[in-house]
Amino acid sequence: MIPLDKSNKNTPVYENYLRVLPFFKDLVYAKKSSISKYWAEEVSGFEYIFDSSPLIINDLRSHCYHITGEIPYPYRNHHEFRSGQFLQKLKLLRSESQKIDKDLDLLVSEPEILGGFGFNIEDKFINKDTLKFYECMIALQKSNAIDANNKEKKSVICEIGAGWGGFAHCFCTIFPNTKYIISDLPNTLIFSYLFLSEAFPNKKVKLFNYESESIEDCDFLLIPNTEFNNYKGTIDGAINICSFQEMTSEQVSEYIETLHGMGSKFIYSLNRNLNKNNLGLKNPISYHISEKYNLEKIDILKIPYTELNLSQTNTSKVNIIKSIIKMLLGIKKDKRVLENNYQHLIGKL
Repeated sequence: MIPLDKSNKNTPVYENYLRVLPFFKDLVYAKKSSISKYWAEEVSGFEYIFDSSPLIINDLRSHCYHITGEIPYPYRNHHEFRSGQFLQKLKLLRSESQKIDKDLDLLVSEPEILGGFGFNIEDKFINKDTLKFYECMIALQKSNAIDANNKEKKSVICEIGAGWGGFAHCFCTIFPNTKYIISDLPNTLIFSYLFLSEAFPNKKVKLFNYESESIEDCDFLLIPNTEFNNYKGTIDGAINICSFQEMTSEQVSEYIETLHGMGSKFIYSLNRNLNKNNLGLKNPISYHISEKYNLEKIDILKIPYTELNLSQTNTSKVNIIKSIIKMLLGIKKDKRVLENNYQHLIGKL
């Protein structure tokens, strides 16, 4: 477990928070940005972020559970016995990475800032988010959308729905010359803004329309989802991790259309292909990406990123047995249930 700094001191990150707070309050309250029913309920749980003391902002990572569900409690010292599950999953992922390039290291540690948490495994702090981002980097490398052997490459990447900024940190740690655009709900953009500013103190993080109009002026440009169509710049690639699945089909199609119009050469997605709990997503994510791109599915592990303690072989056998039993019983699942699994997808021009 990373030692937590829960000081109530007026730190630089809190000063930064006070500086940008009026911008975000204007976005969230004065302009009444549109939010889906799902996220309207979610964001109501962390409105306190817009009226916080240094105690909360200095420990911001502990409050990111509102976005990804990950909390510090399971990583405390008295849960060290669970670290073996994380090591097992890490080894599975590393074996997949080494199949692509035995010398390539795509694993980025949880940063020791703002209350970061995780098990200390091989001198890196590891949690579920860390492993998820590692798996995504492996998928991107395997798809040839990126080349981590060319770490100095300059490019502009756009992530839709970056949450607290964890994957942006991972990607820009591996590719330090990347300029990164994030489009997200104003309610969650403040997490990315503060986290990335603290994680990359020598880089410029700016809010679209309030501080900058272009990625040329900064390293990270954060664009409220309601303003994304107004951005005039171009991008090299686009990423979406677990947020397309929460949108309507119309919203996903609009994003794909916009990203294509911005010149994105690829779109990478890790999502449930068709979310059984989101009836607004009428068509699979694969369908929407293939409207503008040539689609490919990328196989990494035979277990979803959410699983820790199951081997590929055992999971495969269990699924086969279940399928045989259901076939014998004549049980058929509808399309929404069948497609309710996480898939790594890459769309290329």
